[in-house]
Amino acid sequence: MKTNFLASLSYSTMIKTALLTAFMTSLIACIDPDSENETQAENKADIQLKEDASQAELKQFLTARFTQKASSSNYADTSYMESIAIAENALADDTASSDASESNPADFSGTNNQVAGVDEGDLWKYDGENFFVLKPAKVDYQYDEFTDCNTAEPVIFSAALTTASSPVAEQDDMMTILPCGPMSTTTPAQLRIVKNSMEELANLELESMSPSEMYLNDNSLVVLGNRNHYQNNWASAETWQDGQSHMSIIDVQTKTQPEIKHSIVLDGYVVQSRRIGDEIFLISRYSPNIPDLIHYPETDHDIAANKRLINDINLSELLPKLTINEQEFDLVSDSSCLIPQVANPNMGSISLTMITRINIDNAQFTSRCMAGDVHGIYMSTNNLYTFNTSYWNFSDSLPESLHWTSGNTHLHKFDLTSFAYQGSAVVAGQLASNNPRLRLGELKDGSIAVVTSKKSSNTDWRLTQHQLTVLKTQGNELKTIATLPNDEQPAAIGKVNEQIYSVRFMQDRAYIVTFEKVDPLYVIDLSNPSQPSIAGELEIPGFSDYLHPISNDLLLGIGKDAILGASGTTWYQGIKVSLFNVSDIQQPTELGNIQIGKRGSSTPLSYDPLSFTGIQQDGQYRFAFPIMENNGPAQGNYWGDPESQFYQWSQSGLYLFEIKDNQLTQAGALITKSSDNSDENGYHNMNTSRGLIQGDTVYHLNDSDLYKADWNQPGDMSAKF
Repeated sequence: MKTNFLASLSYSTMIKTALLTAFMTSLIACIDPDSENETQAENKADIQLKEDASQAELKQFLTARFTQKASSSNYADTSYMESIAIAENALADDTASSDASESNPADFSGTNNQVAGVDEGDLWKYDGENFFVLKPAKVDYQYDEFTDCNTAEPVIFSAALTTASSPVAEQDDMMTILPCGPMSTTTPAQLRIVKNSMEELANLELESMSPSEMYLNDNSLVVLGNRNHYQNNWASAETWQDGQSHMSIIDVQTKTQPEIKHSIVLDGYVVQSRRIGDEIFLISRYSPNIPDLIHYPETDHDIAANKRLINDINLSELLPKLTINEQEFDLVSDSSCLIPQVANPNMGSISLTMITRINIDNAQFTSRCMAGDVHGIYMSTNNLYTFNTSYWNFSDSLPESLHWTSGNTHLHKFDLTSFAYQGSAVVAGQLASNNPRLRLGELKDGSIAVVTSKKSSNTDWRLTQHQLTVLKTQGNELKTIATLPNDEQPAAIGKVNEQIYSVRFMQDRAYIVTFEKVDPLYVIDLSNPSQPSIAGELEIPGFSDYLHPISNDLLLGIGKDAILGASGTTWYQGIKVSLFNVSDIQQPTELGNIQIGKRGSSTPLSYDPLSFTGIQQDGQYRFAFPIMENNGPAQGNYWGDPESQFYQWSQSGLYLFEIKDNQLTQAGALITKSSDNSDENGYHNMNTSRGLIQGDTVYHLNDSDLYKADWNQPGDMSAKF
């Protein structure tokens, strides 16, 4: 048993849970309980994208749901299911060639990227001498003064861009001041430039955006952020309208005088981004806005009114714009949009997915458009894969009732050089985990491997049946070339009732951790992509919810320890760091482990890989990640088994580790918060905590503040700077 789930939910997560529950409850009356056996895999209609869609076809696809009654099964099959997929993905994210992390040629550890050569945005960057740190906007309330509810205008701030696979997770960071309430003053978001000698060089205000991630390329800094309307409901597609993504390209050649050289506004919301060389890739979601449209038509009169509005609108008015230094451009042409080849013209989506490349030096851009939703991406140096989860079956005629299944993954592939479409596929099951993108990996022959999970029965909500699927472009299609298990390799991935906690691809291997009572680590041999096999497995207590390849022979597993109670329930405990020897893939072994804290301890690394940093230097591997350590007195009463006892928070900081001669050791910690300080408590945010290693110096970012220490004496940490 992994967690006391309700006790660990944040308020915002509870809201999302309630939203998801409401969606599911509204569907109970529509669901055919016998339809579970009619899986997507058995009824795969062609989901290939149509490249030569006419203007009329694209317009029909975008507006189809507004010309049908909202109560019809046609509407339910698209809109409700899409909303549930979005909401569920948000819950998962609230709880993050070779896929080994990029080896940094410099003398410091960089961003923990999934794929070498594909940079990921983060809230800080470093050039070897200077730190670039994003500082969010700050609102101070004056509770002795209040605004008039009848006269005040709302003050609206942006939702932060997230690296999670769904923008729904951004709602946690949305700041809204309603038209009435306490008076407030706002400090705009800032870019801090700080020298590693602790000297503050510059502070650049970013008034027009709420920045949340950035990229550094030579002397140019790219800052990204989303803006949204204060009434947005992220699970309802029409309230994504009028949203914008902001991008500032900043010249930082003179560190004391940073200057914005390109200010870019993109219609829609960035789902995820990447950088390769001097190009930024943005994958965004856009929903067109039609004034006075009835979003949920219930009568023939409503439908007739919508049709009149739609007929009077040109297709170009439904497509997004891009503004560069106040000059407006069409982001895409209508001829560049792809639509699914669905047989029923009444099926459609009001969402467009935009794939955009922007040159950092001159802001020139190219873009491609795909009708439909995207929840996340996987990107190699050559290809882009978008994915989303669907909960309905495509067929020539829509069913009278919903076909509720475990969900299926829709995968679309694009070539990065030309944005040429490479094919699509439906893979049975979901990319269900805190870090769904880590469930994909491109292999050396150019094929893509995907690990999905689904339910074992109608009555079990858990996703305990797992499958590895290998797909490859053949002609103009993305086709399955192998699956595991199969007739020749029938052994299941995971034992009965075990869920997947982490997946990681590296070169010609996949590592998979499942868990219910013990932690099986599976090593999948992908040296022949058309014949994958389980090469070996290892069972140890606990589980790893993050895996990090160190080399071809060594693998890190970071998660929780676990103890089996007398009741038969397994209870997770404190943080556990394990070092595995995978040189013999048939017999993986654990070389050692370190346990930190007691039950209740946590780390953002469980859901955010960017909180990990590591570097190979001087014959050893050093790495660090933040931990909230609970090692104080017992907290409350335990439930059933004594092993279920939680403990009070004791301290938080950046914890340091070393691997030398295949031995794992702890090297101390930079503690930034402690229960010994009476002004502090355990309820603080560690999501913005990062670490960086340069020689024998280690740096720690926490709440926009920087700290530094000598690796060999981390207890002598500097004051914040």
